[in-house]
Amino acid sequence: MAKRVTLKFLAERTGFDISTISRVLRDDATLSIRPENIEIIKRTARELNYVPDTAARSLRSARSYSIGAILPSLQNQIHAQIVEGASRVCRDRGYSLIIAHLADPADEQEIVADLIARNRVEGLMSLTFREELRRFKEGPGAGVPVMAVNWWAPGFDSAVTLDERPGARLATEHLIDLGHTRIAHLSGNLSRFNAAERFAGYREALVLRDVAFREDLTQTAGYGYEDGVRAMDALLDRQSGGFTAVFAVSMLTAAGAIRALNRRGIRVPEDVSVIGFNDGMLAEIMSPSLSTVAYPLADLGCAAAEGMIALVEKSVPDFRRVIGGPRLIQRGSTSRCP
Repeated sequence: MAKRVTLKFLAERTGFDISTISRVLRDDATLSIRPENIEIIKRTARELNYVPDTAARSLRSARSYSIGAILPSLQNQIHAQIVEGASRVCRDRGYSLIIAHLADPADEQEIVADLIARNRVEGLMSLTFREELRRFKEGPGAGVPVMAVNWWAPGFDSAVTLDERPGARLATEHLIDLGHTRIAHLSGNLSRFNAAERFAGYREALVLRDVAFREDLTQTAGYGYEDGVRAMDALLDRQSGGFTAVFAVSMLTAAGAIRALNRRGIRVPEDVSVIGFNDGMLAEIMSPSLSTVAYPLADLGCAAAEGMIALVEKSVPDFRRVIGGPRLIQRGSTSRCP
């Protein structure tokens, strides 16, 4: 079995004392040390695969060095990409990331209480909007900072979000560039942050390209596969033949929409083009493969974890960051207007 790499061993290899190495690896901003020496210490730690002894450090400091993350789904690839980035940062900074699944809002109080009492999380990242989190911020766990991840709502000072309007514009403009002017939109609940931002980007693209907005070509759906099936069925029942392209609020919604179209004998993309929002493996392996707008979701997770740790360590009073950089990925589900 390989010997555990300790701070003492790093001190022997680098020539720096244990205290200095510990403070460098914690990114202690108060430490006065030359940048080249910081690089030597961090490079040596990486090369030797140094992993902080969180248990020992917790005993010394009476801290848990644990961050909690609440997910609405364990199957959504979007959440997986965000958690991947957050997990990487937590590991590098010597923190544990504890995942909790919250599908039913009725379980929220119990799950959050368990994270605080049993796992002693020092901060909580929520990848799902819950009205209950507002009560949590004012209840027994008020001392634990809460961060909204991939959404925002009034009352949450700390949040890391995507700049979603440009992505929605990009998706809609892609369809317009292909000659489509009757473009339907399957949205989320427009009272929520993400759905409202994507809908606004869709509307902005139509205005910028002088394409008429038609309210009858919009249908409230949701972010899941079955949501896409139901919404597309409802739209087809109301507007059969009234559109040649669809911008769906999510990748899973788009997949469900394609399923509903296929069941009606409507070919994608020969009869109707479909584009989704955010990207993942599902988009590649579908038939036809799904055109999407991709964001650096792992970067969003990294930023969220960095911000959460900064809140926990009280180096900032709140943390707000917006991640941009949408990329159009054209695949088989979009083509020129028939």
